[in-house]
Amino acid sequence: MDGQTRQHTTVENFPAARELAVWLSALQSFFNQANHPFTDSERANISARNFKCETQIARDALLRCLQLLGSIARADSTKPPSVDEGDTEDADVAQQGVGATHVSGGDELLGLAGVNQSLVELTDALQDACRLADAMLESTVVSFAGWSGLGRIIERELRRSDAASLLAAAAEAGDASSRQEPLVALARALTPDELGEDMSEVFDAFARLLELLRFIEISLANDAQLKRVLPIFTHAYEETRALLDFIEARALRVEGLDKRTQDILDGTAYAVRMELRKAFEHELTGFCSLRQPPQIFAKVESACGLLRDCYQQSVVALAQNFDPDVDGAELFPSFQTKLEQSLILRRDLWELTGLIRRAAREGETASQTQLLESLNAFTEGSQRYLMYKDWEPLERFVEEVESARPPAELASVLHRFEAFLETLFGQVNMRAVLANYPFDPNK
Repeated sequence: MDGQTRQHTTVENFPAARELAVWLSALQSFFNQANHPFTDSERANISARNFKCETQIARDALLRCLQLLGSIARADSTKPPSVDEGDTEDADVAQQGVGATHVSGGDELLGLAGVNQSLVELTDALQDACRLADAMLESTVVSFAGWSGLGRIIERELRRSDAASLLAAAAEAGDASSRQEPLVALARALTPDELGEDMSEVFDAFARLLELLRFIEISLANDAQLKRVLPIFTHAYEETRALLDFIEARALRVEGLDKRTQDILDGTAYAVRMELRKAFEHELTGFCSLRQPPQIFAKVESACGLLRDCYQQSVVALAQNFDPDVDGAELFPSFQTKLEQSLILRRDLWELTGLIRRAAREGETASQTQLLESLNAFTEGSQRYLMYKDWEPLERFVEEVESARPPAELASVLHRFEAFLETLFGQVNMRAVLANYPFDPNK
């Protein structure tokens, strides 16, 4: 999210049952080390890695599940706790209230009223898992075997739980009911029928993935404890890999598929694979070792933004392959906003780069005051459309320009600044929303 979005966006929390279903699925994917953004060396020496950070994250996720279970089971509760509640509250408070006499919470909880005992049993199992995680965290090192063992216990209890199964089924039904009607109608009209069925599954998969990212965006907007969303990312990774396998194993092999559709499906799979790699092998690698909140925020925002833009662009490109009149802004209201912001940002970065380049050439005759006025105008304007991770280096260069006194020092700063802006311009120009808007410097 850019700065403007962080200031003005308001979001509604997920219904308690829906959020709980997300966390339970995310926990299961989280204990599969193949879904983690490990480096090659970490993966090769997985048994030597300290999993204390991952155990802490799992414990925090378990606490959130217990909070939500308590919310679901309390007769007088109609709204779950805010997504941005901290994890510092006492575990007993988070775990209480699940033995209430009946389920509440409205339509989101239909089907759960008859499984109160299963809800209690699920709560007991998650409480035990949470206590086990607490005991493991008392050690300096948590081994891969210990962490995996905790995951197997959670997996086993979730498989046994009728309540967990009903929550998962309700979440799937919710996903189906929220499908975008233009895409549903488009898929139904496709021939052969096999292609229509496959495209319906592809569109549904992207909708589920975007819903997971919306959950992360809510956490960003509410300044939640962001390390806790790593299981949501691993869940998205697993779901994305499943979608790529589906496209390559089924959708691309529909009999009689025309070459244009083959190319767009193949191109979509390639683009998604590349953006998934960027998010996990670049942005999220080393995520657990981060300590400073601004760094954590920047990593989460960047990875989430990469995936969101890619998924939305993929849906629009696929839909327009079959119906050129499909409007991406109608499918995704934020799509048009992101496009407009990116076009403005790209233009302003180009102009700013040219300004810095001319000032570097002019040397002593360059007006430092005029240069700073232009830089301040950018930082107060288009900078908010940049990813948060790019704010600090940009602002650092502005401070260097402001403090540079000898002409030689200013020239050195400007040359480095120019190289930084050229790289930044290239990154912005590669945004998925700009794929159909090639840059023309003459304009």
